[in-house]
Amino acid sequence: MELLAIFLLLAVGVGLLAYQLSAKKLVGEVHLPQEIKGHSDTKGFDFKEALSAPAWVTGKIVQKTDLPLENLKRKLISAGNPMHANMFLTIKFILAAGLPVAAFIILRPQSPIILIIPLLFGLALPDMWLKAQIKKRHSAILKDLPHVIDLLNICVGAGLDFMVAVARVIHEFKSCVLIDELKVLMREIQMGSARKDALKSLAKRVNSPEVISFARTLIQADRMGTPIGEALKMQAEEIRLRRFQRGEEMGLKAPVKLLFPLLFFILPVVLIIVAGPILIQFTRGGFINF
Repeated sequence: MELLAIFLLLAVGVGLLAYQLSAKKLVGEVHLPQEIKGHSDTKGFDFKEALSAPAWVTGKIVQKTDLPLENLKRKLISAGNPMHANMFLTIKFILAAGLPVAAFIILRPQSPIILIIPLLFGLALPDMWLKAQIKKRHSAILKDLPHVIDLLNICVGAGLDFMVAVARVIHEFKSCVLIDELKVLMREIQMGSARKDALKSLAKRVNSPEVISFARTLIQADRMGTPIGEALKMQAEEIRLRRFQRGEEMGLKAPVKLLFPLLFFILPVVLIIVAGPILIQFTRGGFINF
């Protein structure tokens, strides 16, 4: 049974490696969809292009098994759409199959149960990376959101229409993640979408509490007929207050986070420095001459 499991893991690893090495040829033969193909103008190894063929196979498997991928697609969109869902599942499968094989080759465990640990780690590692990407993107958006809202408030207060103010801010503000999202917002409105639907789409794409509150405030102001300038001013103050409260929360968590390295790394070194000479003197002949 153990040999069969090892053989299956090795076969999967070799098969995936063969797909990666023949990715360019397979892409030309099977005519992969445009969103799955890897594009790179740089010379050398292209990671996405190497995974394009396995991702195409994963997509066919997903279509036949009808796996629910809506939650994964929403997470990828919130992370900035770094890759296609099929490619993400392919990476997860490669890690889940490759790490146990590598652990078996390196460690040579007596029981195959130990291989469950690298298997679970390979399954969890892509999700951890995706969660970190979402958190990083949300942090970048939250950093620029109050300034963008202030600029929108100034433009609206000067007499500009809201969408004209958005176009002005896009043109004048620095290039960042939030400006890219506002460009998508402008493009959707120019293509015929209502402002309410475009704002809902913005909140759905980013999936951040601050952006959701920003979109909801603008939709309510548009629906109730209240001045947008006052709504923007209140929204900017609320976001700054949330940032201040989040900073206080992180400051209060700092002593708790320092407790573990203090107990397990700093305190043992201090004890060795202080009690080391005493123990050495005691082992040599007691405390008489100390």
